[in-house]
Formats: sequence, C-alpha cells, structure tokens
Amino acid sequence: MEHISEPKFILEYNRAYGQMIRKERMKRKLSLEDLSSGILSRTALEKVEKGKAQWTKLTGDTLLLRMGISPEYFESLSSGESLERWRMREDICLLVPGKAELVVEKLEEYRKIYSKREPLEEQFLLKAELVLMLLQVMAKYGEAGEQGRSVRAWEYAGTEMAAILEKAEQMVGCTVRKGWERHLAKLCLSPGELEAVLLFGAALFLNGRWEEAWELWQAVWEYPQTHGWKERAMALILPQAAILGIRQAYAFGRFSDSLAFRGTSEGDMATGGRKALELLRRYGCHCYVLPLLDALCGLDAALFGGPEYPEQVRKFREMFREIYGWFDYPGYRIWQGISIDNTRDAGTVLKMLRTFYGKSREGAVYDGGEQVVTPRHLEKIEKGTHKPSYENYSRLAKQYGKYGGWHTPLLETDSVDVLALRQRISTLLEYSDWEGAEREIRRFRGMVDEVYPKVRQELRFFEAAMKWKKEGALQESLEMMLEALHCTVPEFEGRDMKWWVFQREEIMIAGDIGNLYRRLGNFSEAKKWYEAVLFSIRQNSVKTDVYNYGYGVVVQGYSNYLGDIYSFENAAELSEATVRKDLLLYRINCIRHLFYHIAWNTYEIAVEKPERHESLRLKWRKAFRISETMADFVYDSRMRALLEEREAKFLS
Repeated sequence: MEHISEPKFILEYNRAYGQMIRKERMKRKLSLEDLSSGILSRTALEKVEKGKAQWTKLTGDTLLLRMGISPEYFESLSSGESLERWRMREDICLLVPGKAELVVEKLEEYRKIYSKREPLEEQFLLKAELVLMLLQVMAKYGEAGEQGRSVRAWEYAGTEMAAILEKAEQMVGCTVRKGWERHLAKLCLSPGELEAVLLFGAALFLNGRWEEAWELWQAVWEYPQTHGWKERAMALILPQAAILGIRQAYAFGRFSDSLAFRGTSEGDMATGGRKALELLRRYGCHCYVLPLLDALCGLDAALFGGPEYPEQVRKFREMFREIYGWFDYPGYRIWQGISIDNTRDAGTVLKMLRTFYGKSREGAVYDGGEQVVTPRHLEKIEKGTHKPSYENYSRLAKQYGKYGGWHTPLLETDSVDVLALRQRISTLLEYSDWEGAEREIRRFRGMVDEVYPKVRQELRFFEAAMKWKKEGALQESLEMMLEALHCTVPEFEGRDMKWWVFQREEIMIAGDIGNLYRRLGNFSEAKKWYEAVLFSIRQNSVKTDVYNYGYGVVVQGYSNYLGDIYSFENAAELSEATVRKDLLLYRINCIRHLFYHIAWNTYEIAVEKPERHESLRLKWRKAFRISETMADFVYDSRMRALLEEREAKFLS
C-alpha cells in the first residue's frame, strides 16, 4: 500500500477525467459550447476539464457518451440522492410499457419528490410519458398498415397526434437547442438524446409527415458512424433505430412510394437490423434485444440470404423469452441513458473505510490536525442525506490512502485508447486467446507508466492470469495475484477485510485469489475471500439494488466452492439470484456461466434427492439449453464446445 504515496503518484482522478474530456473534445474539434449545450454551462464544462468542478453521474456520463465513449471505463462515486434518483428512474423503466397506470403514479411521485431536476432527468420523464401516449394511440386505432388498414386511418386522430408531436418537441428540447432538425449531424448528442429524436420521428410519422420522419430516422442511423463512435456506444442506440425503422417501414403497408423516395428497401432494413443485433452480441448486451429479435423475425427470411441466420434469430428470441419469463423480467421495457454498475455511494465508501480502519466518526473527521467536517455532518454524509463537496471528500478519503474524486478512470491515464486496450486484453483472457492477449499486453506496456499503482496492478494481474490459465502454475499465480492486489489494497492482517471498498479490478483479483485457494484445496481461505468481496459489493449496492461489475464472476467461484462442500441448494439459489440482478444491467456476459451453474447444481440436488428427480430434471435441462444458446449469442465457442461434451449428461 505504501506505493500509493510515492511522490510521482500525483495524478488526481478528477483531473484525469477532465483531461480526458478535453483531449477527446479537442480531437473531435468540438467547442466547449458544442459539448456542454443543454446540460451544463460553458463555464461549468471548463471547470470540469480543469478538475475543479463537481458534477453528477448523469451529466458526467452524458459528456462521454456525446463523444461516443463508453462510461464503463470509469469508476464513479455519487451522492446517495443521485443513486436514489437513478433507482426511481429504473423503477419507471421496468414498468414502461407494460404497467401504464403505475408509470403515471411513479412519474408524478418523481416530480413531486425531486422538484429541482437536471434537463436530462426531465427528458427521461417526458420520454416515458411519450411512449405511453404512443401505445395508447396504437391500442385505440390499431397499428397503421396492419390487416389492410390504411396508414391514413391515423389521420382521424388528429388532435391526439398533434398532442403527441407537441410532447415530442418538448422532450427533445430539454437538452437540444432549437432548429436541431435542420442540422442534426452537426450537434453533439448522446444515445439517450438520439433516442428522443427517434421518438420525435415516430411522432412525425403518425402526423402524416412521413418523408420528414424517414429523413430523421436516416440521420439518427448514420449519426454514430459519422461521428466516429466506439462500437460499445453504438450498441446503445442502433437497436432502437433498427426496431423503429422496421416497424415504420411495415406501417406503410409493404413500403409506399414515400419509402422508395428515401431509397430504402426491405433488404436495407434486414441489413440494419442484423448490424444492430451483432453489436449486442459482440458486447454481451440485451438492451432492447427482444423487441429487435421480434422485428427481425417479422422480416422475410429470404432477405438474409438463406435460412440459417433467421433460424438463429428465432432461437435467440425463444431463449430470451424463456429467461425473461423465468425471472418475470419485462423484455419490453425502456432503458436509461446511463448505467450505474460501476458507481458507488460516496457516503457508503467513507463509512466502509472508517469501519475497516476501526475509526470512530469523531476520529475520522480530521485531515491531519485540522477538522474537515463535524462528526454529525459525517454521519449525514454516510447515510446519504448530505453530499460532501469534492474537496471535503478528497480530504476525508486521503487518510485511508484513497485518492480521487467523483469519476475514477480504471487506470491512471487520460487516454481512451489505453482504457479500450485494457478492456480488449481482459476479453482475450476471458476467451483464452493467449497469443492475442500476449501481443496486446506487450502493446499495453509501451503505452503506460508502471509508476502508477493501478497500472502496476493491471500488469501483475495479466501476468498472474496467464501463469494460471495458460501454464497451470496455481501457487505461483496465487502469489502474483496477492502482489497485484496489494498495489492498491493494504495488508488485511488484524482487520476485517470485508469492509474494504473493493474497486472493479480489486474485485476481479480478490475473486481469483479465492478461486486459486479453492483449486489448491484451501477451502477455508477460499470461503473467506469470496464472502469478503461479495459483502463489500452488497454494501455498495444498498441504494440501487444493482450489484457492482464483477459480482457475477465472483459468484461463479463461490458457487463452485459451495458445490465442493455439497451445498448444492445454496449454490443454485445464489446463481438464480445473481441472474436476476444481472438482468438489470446492459451487459449480461456472466449469464451463460450462471445458467450452467444452475443446471449443474440442480442435477446434483436430484442425485441427493431422487424423489425430486422429475421436477428438477425439467429445470436443469432448461438451464443447460439456455447456457448453450447464450454461449452462441456472445460468440463463446470455447464454452459451447465444453457444453456439447456434456450434453449427454444434462439432456439425456
């Protein structure tokens, strides 16, 4: 832990975030006004770039997304209130469109509780209202073009259609300046804002302004490519665009002259829908996946050049229907513009660190010899009722060796390219591509400075993972993993390590330490590590009920441990509970493994309790098939081959 205080380690994470924003903004030749427009002032953005401003998670993530950069490269701290707002918005997302009456109640409650709202919040609320209005009109008049209906049937609902268009204009205008329709491509917009534009296009369509609607749809579809977005960000908007494009096309009644005027064909729709689906598959996302799969299944199979791809699409659709039905999860839902799986409550972090070091509140309020806040104020911060200033948080956290502010890069760097390369290496290791991983690690070394603890930690972790996975040297890998962890984590001797605030990379390393102890037969140490990390993650999830990135990976190891001690019921229940949590996130990469754990442990329960064999057999067969199909969905050929070897056991 002593490395953290090295003289060269002077990079404050808040400043690193600001530097990155400025660097990426300049690369794209965007002015301060271009990037900040509609969500914060030019002066405020300038302060962000200089590391002098405090901002919200919603605003910070949107700044990145407006440049097509995924916020998942950052770990964030937020106030309790910001997380509670996110949680309430998430509740609305899970209700739209299926439970309209409850949505209306929730929207009224949100506006009543939070009378002061950011423009992005208001845009979200109006988006939910607009979706409900669109659904009500469809329910009342039927879907245009369907069963012989003329698209002109919609024109009889003129007053309602005009109200929809007015609401749509208000929604987009929350963050986008007037006149945007004429020069959309020149504006700086996030996926959430582009989604609002898509809904505005749908409103134009329903008002008979079809050519305008198609021009707007085309502009949104081309926007990410035109602006050089990373694919991870594209996956947050292209599925919605593909769904709307296919639906609008069919609403013309098998494509009208207006559609032909736009130069769009059925084949274009199939190609666009396939592109959107492949984005979701490559990044393990399920954002709008079921509506997209349904839309693709409605297209003529001949458009895909053969029956193979449509058959695969139908297979994926059935899988997601099974998953969502199993866990009573709404496959048709709206999504927020941001995710919080990498976010922690600032107050909870301070409380956990104080508990870890055994400090009272009275003893934890000093920065050296000077009092930062009163014990009573600290109590309110820890409970989430007060938000600390950036300066006060930094002063309170530094006594524990924790540096940084509200946005923390996963590495001490201001380079998006370095962060993206780190993500690529992690993916290559996950899929056991040793040659590719070694090549990219060499490139990574040439781009980073090992003087920084988190960089040093990452390199040690990569080395340890290769030593274990490629060479099978468990003991040596364990020692290297412990060394990597302690680049940023203190020695746990004499302290209850479950109260440590395990950050993203620390979670992965600590989970692997548990796995290595288990592989080496030291079950007591394995149990200690698994339970400490899971406890830490859960503490940080109280306000959101969304578990931090890495939780599913650690659960897999813990589930294996529970199986080793014949606690199959607990292992199966834990895996199911984790699937339920993972479904709340954009990315569902762990789910294929979790379903296999469900199948495995359910099978073992039946061995112990043969009287339950028939009922359990249905469950493990279903879980095993889902695991196989999900492995196909995320292109995990290695796992798919492993599962095929075990089909005789689970599917006979």
